[in-house]
Amino acid sequence: MDKNVAYKKLQVGDELIFFELVLLFNKEFESPNKDYVNIENTTDLLLNPFFACIVAIKGDEVIGGLTGYELPMYDQMGSTLYLYDIAVGMNYQRKGIGSSLVRQLVEYCKSKQINDIFVQAEAIDQHAVDFYRKLGGEISSVCHFTFTVK
Repeated sequence: MDKNVAYKKLQVGDELIFFELVLLFNKEFESPNKDYVNIENTTDLLLNPFFACIVAIKGDEVIGGLTGYELPMYDQMGSTLYLYDIAVGMNYQRKGIGSSLVRQLVEYCKSKQINDIFVQAEAIDQHAVDFYRKLGGEISSVCHFTFTVK
């Protein structure tokens, strides 16, 4: 693991770092809008106490990060967290950075009494499936439905 990588949970005032993370997501997820960042929403998200964003920084470069949403539960004490996105730059993959990001998220969840974390991975994305299994995630088969609201 690279000791020159710092991990940071973003907060209000870290909009430029979040901007860089979104550009990294766009690149790694091969978004058709590689240069687009919704500035208004990123600012609002950093104000949202139910949103978490943790980045990996080497020098002054954002090399990875994740985002998640805390979901308060009505049928149990505490909350659960949906790990929405995680990515590490191509040149930094398979060096423990993704695992460290998830460990940082676990520590964040412990501090907020969030009971569990869930994440989705497409079955054909074997790299993602193997990554989450390696971290101790338990796989469950579900059907994901999307409703477009216009």
